[in-house]
Amino acid sequence: MNAALKELYSDQVVQNMVYKKNPFLAMIKKNEDFGGKYKPIPIISGVSQGRSATFTNAQGNQSPVQIESFLLTRNQDYSIATIDNQTMLASKTDKMAFLEGSRVVIDGAIRSIQLSLASAMYRSGTGSIGQIASGGITSGVITLQNALQVVNFEVNMVLQANATDGGATPRAALGYVIAVNRQAGTVTVSATSGGTAGNPASWQGTDYLLVQGDNNLKITGLAGWLPSTAPTSTDSFFGVNRSADVVRLSGYYTNGSSESIEEALIDSQTNIALQGGSPDTCFINYTSFGALKKALGAKVEYIDLKGPGEISFRGIMLHGDDGEIKVIPDRNCQATTAWMLQMDTMALESLGPAPQILKYGDGLEMLRVYNADAGEVRVGYYAQLACNAPGWNGQVALQV
Repeated sequence: MNAALKELYSDQVVQNMVYKKNPFLAMIKKNEDFGGKYKPIPIISGVSQGRSATFTNAQGNQSPVQIESFLLTRNQDYSIATIDNQTMLASKTDKMAFLEGSRVVIDGAIRSIQLSLASAMYRSGTGSIGQIASGGITSGVITLQNALQVVNFEVNMVLQANATDGGATPRAALGYVIAVNRQAGTVTVSATSGGTAGNPASWQGTDYLLVQGDNNLKITGLAGWLPSTAPTSTDSFFGVNRSADVVRLSGYYTNGSSESIEEALIDSQTNIALQGGSPDTCFINYTSFGALKKALGAKVEYIDLKGPGEISFRGIMLHGDDGEIKVIPDRNCQATTAWMLQMDTMALESLGPAPQILKYGDGLEMLRVYNADAGEVRVGYYAQLACNAPGWNGQVALQV
């Protein structure tokens, strides 16, 4: 069965499954040799100031080049598929019968890691995937602060709640997702596994929601590298205090919430161009993408972008100061937020492919479950998002 598994789920097949609906994850450069304890990402944040029209001043005011180095560390993530031994035995003479019977389970595990990684690429690493609206939990029915966050939730998720985004200790009670209303933007939880709808103890309006075990353990995505709030003097981001030069070390934040979406995006790329960047790609949520299409009307220019393999994405072309900007919708992107990026400064650094079906020393992809009559397939990754020029990228707040 292990040989059949390798045949059906090659690395390329897994990656194609993951990339298909996730343009940022698909288009970012991949470096799969992230070994060692950490990986330095150096950045020149300032040049020597030994310059003056007066020679003695130039000589006397020399200063070293300002070089910072983000010491990148990996984060891990896992998704498990378990297949009972009876199913395997019943189909052992026909590998395709086994694979067809197992495909739903294995595909589900891959889809789960797909959602986790693609969503984390946009977030700050705290693990939060949604926020309860103020007063928004009644008899287990949670109204989300933003209805679009509902894409991050699935039935049977086990959730924790945190009073703050990235708080050290989530609330003790767990919430078990028993229903998701994707039109209304609500999630229904039970306070007990297998129970009926009910409020977990101490959960409150404005709490942040996360999958059990994810608290402050996800990869640091765009919201971490390009925050909306300027880092302070106590900042330590992969070992760097970014407050010394906020824009160059943590990106350019543009508040375009009082402008049209087109104007906000143009202002953002202009701000970044003034810093020396050349943004070429902008990722936004589908709702904002739809609003941009409507605003442009007859002026809209579509572009089809080729991703890995046979994957492609459709976007809109905007004319920027330093060239064309491809605006691409991504369901994982936060609502009312755009990310204006110079893509050659971004990379997903990983130890092997991210994600991959995990193999161990014996090369097996299907393992015995020690306490059950079953086999187990593990999908996961060890990775981190990297940016070697944050100041050439930015976050944009869009109108609600």
